[in-house]
Amino acid sequence: MLKQIKVKIGEGEKIMASLERELAAKGIKEAVIVSCVGALRDFELITIHQDSKKIPPEHYKKKFDLKAELMGNGSVAAGSAHLHVVCGLDGGTALAGHLVEGTVTYFAEVTLLAEV
Repeated sequence: MLKQIKVKIGEGEKIMASLERELAAKGIKEAVIVSCVGALRDFELITIHQDSKKIPPEHYKKKFDLKAELMGNGSVAAGSAHLHVVCGLDGGTALAGHLVEGTVTYFAEVTLLAEV
């Protein structure tokens, strides 16, 4: 049976570390992350090099010291969260990729579906 679980993450907390701590506390090893919303004051993403000719493509990791609106989804496998996000910036631009880590500003909420 699938159960909806909401994880709320507060101001100043590291989103991925907090999420994985909560997953461990609840004993969740496998899940679908159906929603991740909130705001970040800094974040680190992994994205694909645009000029990569390799399969799979080469990736790079970059930290951004920018405030951003956050939305995304992903999965949990072997207790480890994997999130792909869009970070909306001031002026209508956005950055997207695999979220390595970020610091929450205001709040973040992650909604999961997990078997219990």
